[in-house]
Amino acid sequence: MKTRTKTILSSLITAVMAVAIGLSGCGGGSKATTIIVVPGYEKGFIINASVAVVILDKEPEIIYLGDAKKSLASTDAAKNTGRSATPEALIWNYFTDRLVQEIVREVDVKDAFIAEIGHHYRITREMVNTLDESIAVEIPDIGTRFTFDGREETALVLFLDRIRLGTDTDPYFLERAQHGLSTTTGRRLIYMAAFTLWDNRENKPICYGRVKTIVPIRREEATVANWEEITKTFVRTIFEPTGFLKRQGRR
Repeated sequence: MKTRTKTILSSLITAVMAVAIGLSGCGGGSKATTIIVVPGYEKGFIINASVAVVILDKEPEIIYLGDAKKSLASTDAAKNTGRSATPEALIWNYFTDRLVQEIVREVDVKDAFIAEIGHHYRITREMVNTLDESIAVEIPDIGTRFTFDGREETALVLFLDRIRLGTDTDPYFLERAQHGLSTTTGRRLIYMAAFTLWDNRENKPICYGRVKTIVPIRREEATVANWEEITKTFVRTIFEPTGFLKRQGRR
């Protein structure tokens, strides 16, 4: 689906402006999210836009310490995944389904859909540093245009890679669980991903980086409201620097 040809990205990217957003879901302040906005980009509205979500990560890391099926039992993802599906498959189906729903709810666009790219394109890798890690984010070459079957105009492409979904726990959670002690504290839902948001009209990146969002689990299992909250926060964190979020009162 993609080539990994090394190229020298235009000076438009090399002269980046790093916007470190100290947002980690509910708590904030950990600087585990870093978003780099391309110089010269100014926040603005986008009209009549569709968003293609392209998953680059073929082996996302999905770890939920607890009963994921119980946690997501009432969701459409659970109904459509099937009883024999693994917890990892259930979480993944929920993530992809809810992600496009939240993009439409939170971002001023008309449509969002999961897509694949059927042609090769050239990329470069840019390093993104957070408090926890340094990772390489893949960015298409300036001038690249993406087309999707049955879609006349796709204004934005959101690439996601290095995905981590599930729970993040304190070091004593498993020990407490093994001894039959309370396990209703210490767990948190976590979404992590490297991303690039691509302007498919101007054929250049808008922003890219590493996003980490966290929501505490206060019951035996994460509630559907917890999953909805973390997905909403994940979407808003990515799109906040763009100016594309819906204005208050518009849904």
